[in-house]
Amino acid sequence: MIVQAEVERERLARGPGARRDLRLLPVAGAAWGVALVCVFLPDASGWCAGGCSAAALLTGAAMMLRRLSAASVGGLMIVVLTVGGAVAFTVMSETARRAAVRGWDGRVVEMVGEVASSASVGSDGRLWMDLQVGGIGSPGGVHAASAPVRVGVGPVEGFDLGAVVRVTGESAATDPGERAALVLFASSATVEREASGVFAVAAGLRHAFIDRSTRLPDPGAGLLPGLAVGDTRAVGPELNEAMRTSGLSHLTAVSGDTSTDIGGSTPTVVTVAELECSQFALDAGALHADRT
Repeated sequence: MIVQAEVERERLARGPGARRDLRLLPVAGAAWGVALVCVFLPDASGWCAGGCSAAALLTGAAMMLRRLSAASVGGLMIVVLTVGGAVAFTVMSETARRAAVRGWDGRVVEMVGEVASSASVGSDGRLWMDLQVGGIGSPGGVHAASAPVRVGVGPVEGFDLGAVVRVTGESAATDPGERAALVLFASSATVEREASGVFAVAAGLRHAFIDRSTRLPDPGAGLLPGLAVGDTRAVGPELNEAMRTSGLSHLTAVSGDTSTDIGGSTPTVVTVAELECSQFALDAGALHADRT
């Protein structure tokens, strides 16, 4: 509150006609621009990192030769180039790790990794989730690796956020710009280690919430787990189509990151849901009736 008050006083002191300081705008623009180019053209990240570093050094040398002349503009250019080079170097280092995983494209592989998102049911009936891979290789020959992978498995239990799992199946590489380096269509999947610590507590509360939600009248029983914790397994094809037709399919399930944030506040969500579940079920029922 004190900081906000100081900022407001400073803004009022400058007056309505005062110029805004936009020196950080080129820095942000350079970071976003370099990131966009490097993500969609990974092979260019090394050139971007080297080019930005060389340009920053040349700019610094030019400033030293010209003393303090145009020091403000030159300093801003150095900051912009340094940030761009740092972004490009980060993408370059990540690209090397992703390339090692993408090399298994089109092969039957075995992976070991930690579940990094909540699972959602895809159109093929599989449970899809993000996996942070710790090892990949041919079946029985897993070697260390690190990259995000999208995995689809059959209906199984225990694939909670934070669990360590082992999956085997056919892989396919993704396009540049995708978060996952590979997509794996699993033929077998086992839980190596169940979620522990905070993840175990969140998983237990999540399952308890889903169990309570399924006692509600349909279709609220199917929608509530998806709306609250991202579990769409109870959403049937007919209800899913009704949500798509009404333009509300984006509400069927929250994202994996949102589910992670919600995990810590699940007790509060459960309490609120118990108080308002009746009204929710009525509203969902009315929507379903209108669309069917």
